Amino acid sequence: MKATHLLVPVALLAVSVPAQAAPAVTLAYDAPAGCPSESEFVAAVTARGADFDAARATPVAQVMVVSISRAQDGFAGAFQVRDAREATNKREVRGASCREVADALAVVTAIALQGGAGEGGEAPAAPAPQPPPPAAADSQSTPAAAPAAAPPPSPSVRLRAHTQWRPPTSVTVPAGTVRFDMGGTIGVYAGATVGLIPSLVVPQYDFSVVAAPFVTTPDGAQRIHGIILKLDGGIWGPATYKAGDTKDTRTDLWGVYVDWNVCLSPTYDTEGLVVLFCFGGGGGALTMDTSADGMGTAEQIVGFARADLSGVLQYYLGAGFHVGAQLRGGAEVGQIAAERADGSSVFSTSPTGSVEVLLGVGFHSLWQK
Repeated sequence: MKATHLLVPVALLAVSVPAQAAPAVTLAYDAPAGCPSESEFVAAVTARGADFDAARATPVAQVMVVSISRAQDGFAGAFQVRDAREATNKREVRGASCREVADALAVVTAIALQGGAGEGGEAPAAPAPQPPPPAAADSQSTPAAAPAAAPPPSPSVRLRAHTQWRPPTSVTVPAGTVRFDMGGTIGVYAGATVGLIPSLVVPQYDFSVVAAPFVTTPDGAQRIHGIILKLDGGIWGPATYKAGDTKDTRTDLWGVYVDWNVCLSPTYDTEGLVVLFCFGGGGGALTMDTSADGMGTAEQIVGFARADLSGVLQYYLGAGFHVGAQLRGGAEVGQIAAERADGSSVFSTSPTGSVEVLLGVGFHSLWQK
């Protein structure tokens, strides 16, 4: 028998036994309504030179998981490669719109496909979105370029965040510039204090400064890092306390104080509402001149320490200005007493509790570090 007669059945056998297909790399895509569909996302990946259907030698079947969800400041996306044995670390991106996030994830997916994600390697970190390669000459349409990375905010940027009751130990952010700002307010207030002097409403004038440290990440997310500080200083009085059955004793008084406070904020918006809950302490002093019929005048200066809790509301009006209100409760540590010239007591309190109600105006400011 000739050799050619043997080659024919061998060739037919080889054709009849199909080659073993390489394990596939598939896509699992999830996004809310209004975002690019799965087919649109696959098209965006293909426009960047990658193809899910292209043959590749992968040891096991793998799934590229792409998910997009709504976030407080826009949209958040994640990319991960999984197989039956393990999964890579998630790569996360954020953006103001869902399409921005989808375009950035399409870049990550394309790089993973081109770089052999099917070999079990970890997916690369999300790069800044880049324009797709030029289309072939016979292409019927030219794909739109991916959006450029957001530029750093300008000095007039709006800062919005809240105090994190349990701050994270680390935060993953995309490549880019991290910006640090100090948002602050300065205000003047007027109101009254009750309880500082028995049965007397004392006028009060307050000057307040608040400083809140902000960080803005390259994806535009903003956070308050560190603590919010509040400094208050002001004047009590002038006021007059009258004593005696015939009110023949008169004590004219006024005072000064200063307080340092640490604050937490459930909402801090430099172009909206600012809410602060503060606690701290400081000190004060009162000057009292007591006169009584036939006894002359006694002059006294009394100093004391104080601790206080306060709540602050500020609302932005535009052009940097805001209106505000403060409610503060204080505890004065030390004796506050007035005496006549002969040494007899007019009033004496120790310790003293006071409540202050203040209304005012001020302006927001922004300092870049």
